[in-house]
Amino acid sequence: MKTLDLYIIRQFLTNFIMLFVVVMLLFVVVDFIVDVDEFVKAGQVHKDSWYGIPALATVGTIVDYYVPVVLLVYVFFNGLIVVGAMGFTIVGLQRKRELTAVIASGVSLYRVAAPVLIAGMVLSAVTLPVQEFILPPLAPKLVRPKSALSQPKKGLESKEVFFAQAGGGDLLSASRFDANRGELSGLHIIMRDETGTKHTEIKAESALWDDAQAAWVFNEGFAEKPLSQADAERATTRTKYPVESYATDLSPTVMLARRNALFASLLSIRTLEGLADNQAVSPAQRDKISQIISSRFSLMVLNVLLLVMALPFFLKRLPGDTLSSSLKAAGLCIGAWGGGLMMLQLSPGSLPVGGAALVAWLPVAMYLPVAAWLLQSVKT
Repeated sequence: MKTLDLYIIRQFLTNFIMLFVVVMLLFVVVDFIVDVDEFVKAGQVHKDSWYGIPALATVGTIVDYYVPVVLLVYVFFNGLIVVGAMGFTIVGLQRKRELTAVIASGVSLYRVAAPVLIAGMVLSAVTLPVQEFILPPLAPKLVRPKSALSQPKKGLESKEVFFAQAGGGDLLSASRFDANRGELSGLHIIMRDETGTKHTEIKAESALWDDAQAAWVFNEGFAEKPLSQADAERATTRTKYPVESYATDLSPTVMLARRNALFASLLSIRTLEGLADNQAVSPAQRDKISQIISSRFSLMVLNVLLLVMALPFFLKRLPGDTLSSSLKAAGLCIGAWGGGLMMLQLSPGSLPVGGAALVAWLPVAMYLPVAAWLLQSVKT
């Protein structure tokens, strides 16, 4: 049986790699054709870094942009690609009459499907370390628009910040937020007490985020307190005093997570847990973060369920109409995959009962009985 298992796994992995390459190439080519002008423009901007050759710079920009995208696409399309590889593997065994010979020797169809199912589970499990260790460092590249590729520094576009609220109620504004460097320019902070009354203003030309201090370190920063009513009547000028830093839970990561929902979904579980404990994050965002953490695991189970749901369409004792079976399996699995991803995007408060974990595991709860019923219907 070890020989049979290794043979089936080798065929399955070969089909998986071929299908993965074809799907990714198709995705990249179509997406590239739509925005080819952005890559050509970026090649002209960055040609000095590529020996003054615009064509070489364009190729480098394409690789720099699409390698992270391909990894992200793998995470979400893994289930469908595994199902496709399984279909090609079983159909290949049927066409060569190898499956018939195996059944004639007394081997159950469930036993034939076991190595495919185990290999599919391993490929689905690979998505977790990809999301934990590979995608988080690439998150800034994944959320940038193509228009940012032609900037002198390829990365996230700098944007203004308007009254971003910190955990203690302070309001932070800036004329420019450079997420690539963790820098704020034209900084203006309004510090407030528990009643929401302003008690201090801080202004600085720029500020850099320091992880060790969990603070914004100022360049030419100063603070001033508002005048009391008596001082205002005497037209007393406000006194200014220099400040070096501002300790806050409003880090660049929190600001990016607020600005872009995709960025939050690309962070590691450890970082997400830190965000969930951050007072600068709203309760609704904390629920969403809990949902993202749970969905990392539910997505893996969903991919395995798709494989289980598709297997009965191909596990036949006698060769038959493989085209009809393939179309039925494709329709069911694509619909279940799309429905599962849509359910994972629901807000935690969209259900009358339960919370973030229930929303994350809803696709699994719905598809598990379907997969079990289909699997037991196999005549073996």
